[in-house]
Parts: sequence; structure tokens; C-alpha cells
Amino acid sequence: MKSFKTFVKQITALTAVMLLLSMAVYYSSPKIKISPAFFYILIFLYASNIGIFKMLSKSMESRLSKFANAFMLVNFGKLVFFSIVIVAYAILNKEDAVSFMLTFFIYYFAFTIFEVISLLRIKK
Repeated sequence: MKSFKTFVKQITALTAVMLLLSMAVYYSSPKIKISPAFFYILIFLYASNIGIFKMLSKSMESRLSKFANAFMLVNFGKLVFFSIVIVAYAILNKEDAVSFMLTFFIYYFAFTIFEVISLLRIKK
């Protein structure tokens, strides 16, 4: 449970830093195309990563094979669900589709790296 509380604190700090950086770039450099929906992307990824981390950290308590299966299944489901969200947004907002996809990918990459590092810390 301690590792989950630590994870929530750290991911909250990461999200706040990414939000501040995104706002700085969005308002100070109009040539760099950040989707106007960046705030919602951050909240969406923040909430989903907290739920996913809780699920995966619980599966680490039992056998390694159970964790490996859970990790693969969760990541597959996450990719499918996130792809559906991206495609749906792109269909509904064609003018913002490219910047939304790039913004989503950058945030997704940062959150995934953080999630993997946090899971590795628990295992040690």
C-alpha cells in the first residue's frame, strides 16, 4: 500500500510538471502545435495510469507468471482502448487530429516510462 501512495504522489507531481510545461509551450510558442485538449489528455492518462498501476501492483504480489499475464493483457487492452479514443477524437475533430495524436503520444510515452520504472522499483 505504501508503494501505491508513493506512486500517486509521484505521478501527481509528474502530471503537474507536464501541465505547466504544456501551458508554457501552448501560450508562449504558437508555432509548436499542442492540442487544445492537452489538459483533458493529461487527466485521462493520469486517472487511467493510477488504476492500471493499482491492478498491476496487486498482481505482483503473487506468482511472476500471473504478473506477466496481467501486464501483457493490461497493455494490450490499454493500446486498443487508447487507439479507439484517438481515432474517435480524430474523426470528430479533423482540424486538431494531428496535434492531438502527437500530444497524446508524447504524454503516453512519458506516463508509460514512469509506470514501468515504478513497477520495477516495487519488484526490487
